[in-house]
Amino acid sequence: CALPISALSQAIEDRCDALMAFEMTPDGPWQIQGLTMDEPDEAAIRARLGEAAQACGVAPPETVIERLPDVDWLAHNRRSFPPIRAGRYFVYGSHYEGAVPPGAIGIRLDASLAFGSGEHATTRGCLLAIDRRARQGRGVRHVLDLGCGSGILSLAAAKTWQARVLAADIDRDSVRLARENARDNGVSPRRMRVRWSDGLRRLGRRRCDLVLANILAKPLRRLSRDLARRVGRGATLVLSGLLTAQAGDVIAAYRYQGLKLARRTVIDGWVTLTFRRGCFRA
Repeated sequence: CALPISALSQAIEDRCDALMAFEMTPDGPWQIQGLTMDEPDEAAIRARLGEAAQACGVAPPETVIERLPDVDWLAHNRRSFPPIRAGRYFVYGSHYEGAVPPGAIGIRLDASLAFGSGEHATTRGCLLAIDRRARQGRGVRHVLDLGCGSGILSLAAAKTWQARVLAADIDRDSVRLARENARDNGVSPRRMRVRWSDGLRRLGRRRCDLVLANILAKPLRRLSRDLARRVGRGATLVLSGLLTAQAGDVIAAYRYQGLKLARRTVIDGWVTLTFRRGCFRA
């Protein structure tokens, strides 16, 4: 079932440098593998998996933690990262030797310590939401990407419109990597600024045409008022990082702020929500 696999993966995602989940046999059991450069806290990992399993009503998974041979696992993971197509966006790693398909917008990214290589359902949901906004034909001048990770969503916006994009993340490694990815994709710092920020306090008060936040349910609810204040008239807000069971509370929080739910996209048990600006509640 997609929901328990997604919940168990999310439970240990921040404890791993790379994470993958796959079906061992058709319609058979799944295996989740997490790789980390440092020795993991076994008790904490087992506790998190137990809590996630209980919340989903399934038995705790069998857990094995072992030391692996001295191999560059991140490089190995990159080689196994195939190109991904989401709407008009074609996301590929530096190892890819083919061409970007005609009519597609290429985004070059390597799987890394920062979230956002295009593989995760939440990232794909956000890319599809950006693609739908572009198909509407309305211009975008200012974009805010909160929790930018690798910068993949900011890069998609910067390559779609002649817009000024402000990308922010609480993780300093993500900020550094997003800047490197912008440079590697030919996006100048004038077009895509990347900043460290805990929330929105350091990001000014400008209202934007497109606001993106692919984070988690709890911070999305906590930031609902501040994020809603950044959504200009006729603008689009895209939220993700949610399991299906978490979507209702997040929708209610943003409706209270005067935003209208325009679309709910579900991929592999994860939800991406698209809101439009209606009236504004102070």
